[in-house]
Amino acid sequence: MSDEGKQSISQSYELVLDYFQRVRSSDITGLMNLFSEDSVIYEPFSKSKCLIGKSEIEPFLRTVIMANKGMQYELEIEKSGLSTDENMVIVLVRFNKVGSIASKFRFEFQPKDESNSLKIKTMHIEFID
Repeated sequence: MSDEGKQSISQSYELVLDYFQRVRSSDITGLMNLFSEDSVIYEPFSKSKCLIGKSEIEPFLRTVIMANKGMQYELEIEKSGLSTDENMVIVLVRFNKVGSIASKFRFEFQPKDESNSLKIKTMHIEFID
């Protein structure tokens, strides 16, 4: 893998960690800035199963922040997601509050824009327990 590819993977990994840190710190503005304008979130909670664009994503992320208050969780980057595709990172998350539930987050990134900023293009959330 080229040095540029390794750097892209590192930036993708950092962006994913930034996502979870901003959820934890209730930073909705920072969260919104991680997503491209036409991002898509596939999630198991709503009837539509898919949120398109920042105007649909923002209310969902506000709910995510609220639901994560007091929540403990462990993150594990799935190595196959890192080594096979620099535009995708897969994270296994185990949420713990009263009980425990496992989920899989797949982040896909759009190519860097003119500001050289990496953005989340799609995020897939699924429960695996």
